[in-house]
This record gives sequence, structure tokens and C-alpha cells, in this order.
Amino acid sequence: MLQILLFLWFLTHLAGFAAIVHLLLSRKRTTSLVLWTLWLLFLPVLGIPLYFTFGSDTIRRRSIPSHPAGEYLANQKKSVGPAETVPLLETVSNLSGNTLTRGANIELLPDTTSYYPHLIQSIENAKDYIHFQTYVFRMDSAGDRILKALCEAAERGVEVRLLVDEIGSASTRTRYFNPLVAAGGKFSWCMTIQPLRNRYFFNLRNHRKIQIVDGEIAYVGGMNFGTEYEGKSKDVGPWRDMQMAIRGSVVDALQSVFATDWTFATEEWLSDSRYTGRSTEESKIPVTVVNSGPDEPDRSFLKTFILACNHAKERLDIFTPYFGPEDSVILAMQLAARRGVRVRMLIPTPNEHQYMVDIGRAHYEQLMEDGVEIYEYHQAVHHGKVYLIDDNLFVLGSTNLDARSLRINFETTLLIEDRKTLKELDEHYKIFFEQAERIDLEQFRNQPLTDKLKQGISRLFVPIL
Repeated sequence: MLQILLFLWFLTHLAGFAAIVHLLLSRKRTTSLVLWTLWLLFLPVLGIPLYFTFGSDTIRRRSIPSHPAGEYLANQKKSVGPAETVPLLETVSNLSGNTLTRGANIELLPDTTSYYPHLIQSIENAKDYIHFQTYVFRMDSAGDRILKALCEAAERGVEVRLLVDEIGSASTRTRYFNPLVAAGGKFSWCMTIQPLRNRYFFNLRNHRKIQIVDGEIAYVGGMNFGTEYEGKSKDVGPWRDMQMAIRGSVVDALQSVFATDWTFATEEWLSDSRYTGRSTEESKIPVTVVNSGPDEPDRSFLKTFILACNHAKERLDIFTPYFGPEDSVILAMQLAARRGVRVRMLIPTPNEHQYMVDIGRAHYEQLMEDGVEIYEYHQAVHHGKVYLIDDNLFVLGSTNLDARSLRINFETTLLIEDRKTLKELDEHYKIFFEQAERIDLEQFRNQPLTDKLKQGISRLFVPIL
């Protein structure tokens, strides 16, 4: 018996060393590298399954271009002069390889009472195709409304493709989408977990929220589909969010994002030219589509956020429900504040994941010491991911300021230069700051020891969340 136990001990540690080799060849941050190495070295019986379940954060995929390389830049030079270009957008595009394009007719949809009807109306008006991607799709009255509209579109001959993340929608059964398939539509999970195709990426999430109708209008933002997003969940309570409808040539770039994800999930190639070049709107609003995820090593949104902090001259307003940043995010915010930029961050205290509140608070003190203003919003969950820079730039999409969004999730966020929409966002968020509690540095320092310990312990898990 002892020999068998020793042999198993030997095999387990041998497997642990093999996992460490895999780990050392990865591009993980040093903190994550050290934590996982300790787990694999000293407790491999738990470390190995945990590492291969939650430690994977790299994947390779083929992308589908939205238009020939350089086509947009060539057209831009013909249509606008150099003085009209926005340096920050060009820099982000050049550094990350993301798409520089243009948009038109932006409409802000700050809650489900505006977003769901607007989306359903577009679905009802669809003539050719609907490409629909989301992180959460619940089997409830909210999900039923959207699914019914998609089924009716498929029944009248519209091509409908629905892509849903299997982890984000873990409580939703595949059979729920059978009516869509029966109506002629297509459904797929994102397929990051598929043993038959040698995929075991339990730690990866496709967190994008993109809906495209006929190549003419696209929806991007932070909202999913379920009654909690309508503020009807007893466990979660009132809900605030932000989605955006946008037209113009940017829709082609978003179609490319969907097409790449759909091909990865289903192996159906969506490179047909009829899915792009459909916009009839005059596109004047500069937009950079920032795609990030474990399939690209550039950490595009992280670079975008740091560049935005460096670019800001007067103000930087940050709205994120999940704040579990890495050191570079903290440093960028501190430096912006030190330069005299008014940096304000609003964090909701009602939260789907309450531990994220403690993780965020663990970083408050060092930010406030450098002049960053922190506000806690107690009225409702605020799930929107919005960043406002000076009086002309804003960022809106699916990306939070936490380690998961910055490094592990597939995310899509738009960086936009548009004073008109920014003014609307300012008017919308003005009341949030008025209702929120500004955190006082001295009072925060004098909080109970138990709260400080809870925040300190939660901070240990930031690198591996």
C-alpha cells in the first residue's frame, strides 16, 4: 500500500512539474506565475486541476478582416484633412492593430426600457440577416421576448445567428433555443469548452455584447438579456447600464468581430461580401474598435486605457462595476491625477459579485493619496463600462477594469470622438455623481480592522481571478 501511495505521489509531482513547464512558457504576469508555481509545486493534487481549469488564458484563432488592409485609411485621407484626425484613435489603432473606422447616428440606450424595444424594432425590420452575440441569455420573460423576435425573423426568411457564452449562460439549457433552430435560425455556444475539438478553456469567457442587423445598425455595450437587467431580480435589485446603437462603416468592423467568433464556434466561414459594405449612412464620427482577448498578446484595452489616461488634459471619468486592476492601471490613474487631470471613478456597491467591492476598496487609498476622486453609488447596480476623456472622447463597451476583462475575456469596446454624444453622457451621469457618496481619505483610513483585513485578503486573488 505504501509503495502505491509513493508511486502516486511521484506521478502527481511529475505531472506538477510538467504543468510548471507549461506555465513557464506562458505569458502570464509575474504575480500569477509565482502563485500558480507555488500551487503546482507544493500541492499538485489540487494545483493541477485548478490550473488547467482556471489558469488557461491563451487561445489561438483565425480572424476575418472586415475590409482590405489600409482601405479605411486610404479613404479617410481622401475625405478629411490631417487636422481632422484624432491622434489618440490613430495611436490606439497602430499600437494594437485594431480597426480605425467611422460611425454615424449614435443613440445612447441607458436601460432595458430603451434598449430592448429598440433592438426588437430592428429585429422586426430586418430583411437579410441578424448576427447576435451576448454573454448572458436567461430563460426568463426578458429572454423570451428577444427569442420570440428572433424566431419570427427566422420564420420570415431572415438569416439569424445567435452566439451565447456557455459559462455566462450556464443556467440556460440548449433546448431553450430549439424554437429558433426549428424556425430556420442558427444557434451556438461560444465553444471554448469542447472536448471533441480538444478545447478545455474553462477559464475563458466571451464577454462581448454585439448585435448587428442587415449590416446597417449595430448595438454595443454592457447589457445582457435577463430580468435582472430590467431591475426585477430580488437578489440583485435595481439596475443601471449603458448600451449604444451605432450606424456607419463601423458596423463592418463589428461584423468582422462576430464572424471571427462564429467561425471559431461553428467552423462556418462568414467571409461573404454581402455581410459588409451595407451601410448607407454618411459616417463622420471617428471610431476605433478595440478588440481584446486571450487570442491576442497585445492587451489592447489595457493599452487603450493607459493611453487615454496619458492623453487626458482636463478630466477622466471612469464608470466600471468591477474594479480589480493591475499595477499599470493604478499607476496610469495616479499619474493623470498628478498632472492636474480631474480623475473621478464611480463604483456601485450593490453588485452581482460582492467580493469585487472589497477588491476595489483594497486599491482606494493609494489612488486617493494621489488625488483620484472615488465615489460609491449605493442606489443600484451600475453595470455600464464607460470612460469619458475631456470634452470630446469616450470609451463604451463590454470591458471592465479588472484582471479578467483586461487579460482573459474576449471583449469589444469602442473608442469614439464625438462631442455631441459625450455631452449626452455627461448629462446622464451628472445625477450619478450627485447621488453617490464621495469617499473621504481620512475616514477610509480609519475603517475597522476587520474591513481592512477583508480587503487585503481579497486583493490576493486579483492576479488569478
